[in-house]
Amino acid sequence: MRQAIISDIHANADALQAVFDDIEARGIADVICLGDIVGYGPQPAECLSLVRDRCRVVLMGNHDYALLTIPYGFNKIAAQAIQCHKSILNEGCLDQQRCSDHLEYLKGLPMRHEEGGVQYVHASPRDPLIDYVLESDVAYGPSPKIKEIFELIEGPCFVGHSHVPGIVTPDFRWVPPDQANGMDVGGGKHVINEGSVGQPRDRDPRACYAEFNDGKVFFHRVEYPFRKTMKKIEEMGCLHSYCAERLALGK
Repeated sequence: MRQAIISDIHANADALQAVFDDIEARGIADVICLGDIVGYGPQPAECLSLVRDRCRVVLMGNHDYALLTIPYGFNKIAAQAIQCHKSILNEGCLDQQRCSDHLEYLKGLPMRHEEGGVQYVHASPRDPLIDYVLESDVAYGPSPKIKEIFELIEGPCFVGHSHVPGIVTPDFRWVPPDQANGMDVGGGKHVINEGSVGQPRDRDPRACYAEFNDGKVFFHRVEYPFRKTMKKIEEMGCLHSYCAERLALGK
């Protein structure tokens, strides 16, 4: 079965709609979201509506969790965005019932999902909300963290959180997307980061998601009008200007 794996939307409805359009054009019906629907961007309610309508499985991300609790450990810009989104989804919401439904929906999101021998989490199987799986974890040989993560998986594991796409192989190599397209991950332990829809951080401003098809992974980049999104952020008044600036830089 073909799946589209998306993550780290961060209230960027322009990017999310472009990704859903691309997924539909490719004829992929099954979509799994690994969380962080909110945070940083200008349209949390719109993104929640789109995800709820389109995704079969949706997981909790750390920004989603912070929206429901407090942004513990967040930097100033990220914490400011959470407070902004709390205001939008509470007293600033034009459709109060819809926003209340969205908040209840977020409360019910699981932190892990497993099916067909494949694991799905937002951050890592060691810590589903906080851990980062990074190229640096294998740059000079496997770190204790990545060894522990691999002990917790039996096959492929999809993660997000870092906003940087790539695959960690069973022999602890980091394979970037341009070298990983079509890689067969079905025969062993792999950790696959599908990248970010709404705030890429690999110096490429295009939205990113992964396709999982018959054990193989394909990375797709999608153009979207990021300057339009930047303008929306700038007009918000409650988001830091860097939330807009970084979209043009892909960082």
